Amino acid sequence: MNSTCIGCSACVSISSNVFELDDDGLSCVLPLDDYSGQDVDDSISACPVNAISWQEADSDGNYLGGIKEHEDV
Repeated sequence: MNSTCIGCSACVSISSNVFELDDDGLSCVLPLDDYSGQDVDDSISACPVNAISWQEADSDGNYLGGIKEHEDV
């Protein structure tokens, strides 16, 4: 998830076990041990602003590229 999220909730509708809307109405990724079988690729395709992508993470769940989900502006 990145800062282009507009809070349309398409990802939440498709993959509610993976995504939820935060207090600002923007999508957040829920921590899971395994995202297979959760229709994440369908959520990625449905995002109208391309805010979702697969990212590599270390064993602690930290994104290797230092990716942030979104920032307050």
